[in-house]
Amino acid sequence: MIKVLIADDEVNVCKLISNLVDWQEMGMTVVGVAHNGIEALELIKTLQPDIVVTDIRMPGYDGIELIRRAKEINKSIDFIIVSGYKHFDYAHNAIQYNVENYLLKPLKKNEFVQTLTRMAQRYRQRDQQQSEAE
Repeated sequence: MIKVLIADDEVNVCKLISNLVDWQEMGMTVVGVAHNGIEALELIKTLQPDIVVTDIRMPGYDGIELIRRAKEINKSIDFIIVSGYKHFDYAHNAIQYNVENYLLKPLKKNEFVQTLTRMAQRYRQRDQQQSEAE
């Protein structure tokens, strides 16, 4: 099961993301929710999620700083950024950290599901390759 962490300072956005897709059907589970970057980093350390869905602008660490710090802990962790900001600088910084996708609010379900599906396929391929190698 692919573990997902949701990080956004808006409680309603966290609820929306949590309820937007059938996580079980996608082979995923939401292991935690954080409402600021510092809390998110602590949860990344303890819960070791595979994917983090994060806002770009949050108290504590912003999304980019969270990604930078999380990648120091686990290089293979993947990120999806959800943001109300179209600024190129944010997207450009996200690209530097190999962010899977930069989705604008309001979040579109089909766009989000497509991103998650692509990520799940990649995880299954990676797991299969590791099994074959062993």
